[in-house]
Amino acid sequence: MPGRSIRIARIAGIPVGISPLWLVIVALITWSLGSGYYPDQVHGISRLASYALGLASALLLFASILAHEFGHAVVARRRGVGIEEIDLWLLGGVARMTSQPKSAEDELSFALAGPAVTAVVAAAFGALTLLLGRAETTAMGALVRYQAEINLLILGFNLLPAFPLDGGRVARALMWRRSGDLSAATETAAALGRGLGYLLVGLGVLTAFNGAPGGLWFAVIGFFLIAAAGAERVHAQVTTMFSGVPVGSLMSTPASLIPSRSTLDEAAGRFAEARFTAFPVTDSAGRAVGMLRIDQLERLPLPRRGGLTVADVMNRDPKLRVTAQTDVSELLDQPEFVEFGRAVVIDASGHPLGVISRTDIDRTVRARNLYQRTA
Repeated sequence: MPGRSIRIARIAGIPVGISPLWLVIVALITWSLGSGYYPDQVHGISRLASYALGLASALLLFASILAHEFGHAVVARRRGVGIEEIDLWLLGGVARMTSQPKSAEDELSFALAGPAVTAVVAAAFGALTLLLGRAETTAMGALVRYQAEINLLILGFNLLPAFPLDGGRVARALMWRRSGDLSAATETAAALGRGLGYLLVGLGVLTAFNGAPGGLWFAVIGFFLIAAAGAERVHAQVTTMFSGVPVGSLMSTPASLIPSRSTLDEAAGRFAEARFTAFPVTDSAGRAVGMLRIDQLERLPLPRRGGLTVADVMNRDPKLRVTAQTDVSELLDQPEFVEFGRAVVIDASGHPLGVISRTDIDRTVRARNLYQRTA
């Protein structure tokens, strides 16, 4: 899945970001269409006009993908699921939800919303192509026809019953609704996703060896499907494993703290002394007010540290403060925890009790898996 993205806009209250790799695929599409498609389709077109149309086609394509992801996002919000961000990246787009669907009907609605939007976009460009008739040999006709064809291709690919494609999510939702077992439905859908991924990898390598290096894109998409399906499978297993398990049973205690008024040089000394990678930060009354991670200091050059305190650079996100009764499976669905990797566990008055980290959870997963293999 995509990593860090650069925020470029906020539409209908939803942040939109692009991955730096998105620029790579835009450049490749522009070059491919400008050097091959448009010169073949439009007689006598200049090189500048050809590449300009290639860029326009790439941007229209990603506008269509953005509309697809907003289809998912709008339905998710109507179903009570928040949307953290929509990202455009190397292989398309993704709407990051703040939690998992609570029912098969929710999953089915989310999954179908995006393809429905893409179908409308493809139909609109298809209708324009028909209206233009034989004018497809003009620049406008070629651009419109490309958009109709590429959106139909995206629609067909997305509806393949392989997780985590939309078709795979539809398949999972239907299996979940029938069996009532989300974990088993995810296992089956993920297996289909991995199977398609291996098939695409094989097809891409075979095509490349036969003299068509562009076939390697099939291999890239295949590797993505294999990795994404595996990650979704593991996430579902871990979520099921920790459903009903309170954070307090896994947290590390006691919490080693750092005052918010400490200077950054003092904080650097605490990291060196304690050899931890993060500290809960407390105010003058001993209440947790944030978290400080070592990389937040590492990103600051030494000259910039002077005069700054921990309070100036710490993470203040309240979602990184949880109670001992919080369900671990709910915590794993929090994008803030997934991003930061740890949270401080507090009592009713806000004082730290301990720290829960991905390391604590991963250690427990490994121990339980080992026990199950030997039992």
